[in-house]
Amino acid sequence: MSAAPSTGPSTADPPRGTVAERPAARETHDWKHLAETPEFRELHSSRRRFTLTGMAIQTGALIVVMGLYGFAPDAMGKPAVGSITWALLSGAGLVFLTFALAIAYSRMSRTWEGMAAAALDHAGERPAERTGRFTR
Repeated sequence: MSAAPSTGPSTADPPRGTVAERPAARETHDWKHLAETPEFRELHSSRRRFTLTGMAIQTGALIVVMGLYGFAPDAMGKPAVGSITWALLSGAGLVFLTFALAIAYSRMSRTWEGMAAAALDHAGERPAERTGRFTR
């Protein structure tokens, strides 16, 4: 027994309507002009600094912990507190570091939103007013 053929549009079909009718096409910005503003450059460098610093911290911590797991398994297997080993504590520390960096990113994103709005204002492109479900 086979399933009946679908009569509606499939998920592989392109969205209905022309490109000009979709909201994303109407709300584009002059990105070349926007990228030349000092506010946008500051936003870009701030995000890059934060991302590279966070990546270096996380990667360094992972390399150290994995190196200790590989080259000092006896030391990592010793109890640190009661029956909790150093390996378990270092793994929990990596998880804590991941959440700490995620929280720091979410706090910085608020600052970046303000910087992005300032860049749009400077370029003469006012952001569209938010309406609907996700307004603040």
